Parts: sequence; structure tokens; C-alpha cells
Amino acid sequence: MEEFFGLAGLALIVIAWIPGVAETIRTKKPGMKAEFMAIYFLGSLSLTFYGLQLNAMPFVILNGLAALVPLIHAYYAITGGARK
Repeated sequence: MEEFFGLAGLALIVIAWIPGVAETIRTKKPGMKAEFMAIYFLGSLSLTFYGLQLNAMPFVILNGLAALVPLIHAYYAITGGARK
């Protein structure tokens, strides 16, 4: 039963991220400031490692995906969305 709540929370949070990330990809403009992206990434990465130590897979997956969100925003901030 514990896993159910972890997986349900994981799914709900990921679903909540989709519109913001999709908007960033669509407009090719980051929705986060650089400082926030760095802090968000490092925090999520740290929590991923912590989840691994706890062997809490929903926590590992959630925070691993959370670390990708600022990377997507950073990509568009650095490249301006330009593709060659």
C-alpha cells in the first residue's frame, strides 16, 4: 500500500509538470531563471541519491525526472531554442 501512494504522488507531480515543460519546448523560451534552474537541479539530484540510499524507487524516479526539468529549461536558455 505504501508503494501505491508513492506511485500516485509521482504520477500526479509528473502530470503537473507537463504543461510547463511543453510550453517551454513550444515557445523555445525557458520558464525559469538560471539561478532557480541550478538550485532546482542540484536539489533534485541530491534527493535522487537520498532516495537511492533509502531504496525508495518512487522517490528516486520522481527526483530523477525532477532533475531533468531544469535541464530542459537550461537547454532553451542556452541555445535560444535554435536548431541547426
